[in-house]
Amino acid sequence: VRLGRRLRELRQRRGWSQVYLAEISGIGRTHLSQLENGRREAGLRVIETLAISFDLTTAELLKGV
Repeated sequence: VRLGRRLRELRQRRGWSQVYLAEISGIGRTHLSQLENGRREAGLRVIETLAISFDLTTAELLKGV
């Protein structure tokens, strides 16, 4: 749930839609929605992919999670 909140915060801060994040990350929009809403857990590969998409390190992405 905390990771989902963090992802939504980062995405919205950049003014990105879920569709845009899905396009640049290669992760499906439905998958992203489920992550943001705490209905799905992220594996290491997804976390790494999202960190790259946000131009962050994995540690920066997970800060406060």
